[in-house]
Amino acid sequence: MDRRWEIPLPEQEAAFRRHVAESENAQKPLVIHCVRTLEEILRVRKDMQPRQPWVMHGFRGKPQQLQSLLSAGIYVSFGLHYNKESLLLCPLEMMFLETDDTIAPIEPLYKEVAQLKGISVEALKQKIWQNARQLYHL
Repeated sequence: MDRRWEIPLPEQEAAFRRHVAESENAQKPLVIHCVRTLEEILRVRKDMQPRQPWVMHGFRGKPQQLQSLLSAGIYVSFGLHYNKESLLLCPLEMMFLETDDTIAPIEPLYKEVAQLKGISVEALKQKIWQNARQLYHL
């Protein structure tokens, strides 16, 4: 859901609800694109009470928004552009990293985040792999 799109928000929400339902039917996680629609997404989650995990893709939000997502049990994926304070507050158990919006390799992001989190790159990789295994029931 994205307030910058020309499609009216009620139409976006209807489509989003269909995606949630499909995620539940397929028993697969839902990756969410969200631009200035966090309240709406959290409301849909509360209304629909999905059992499948959700991942907030390309999260750049502030710590308060992060806390709202974490409280709702939503994983957070950080890209190259992130709020440092939010990244530092995010527990490793709820974190993913991504570089899908660029051709940049992901290794420098792993190094940067590992340094910020005070762990080795290998430990960070292992934790994110563990998160992915849990997310996809591997």
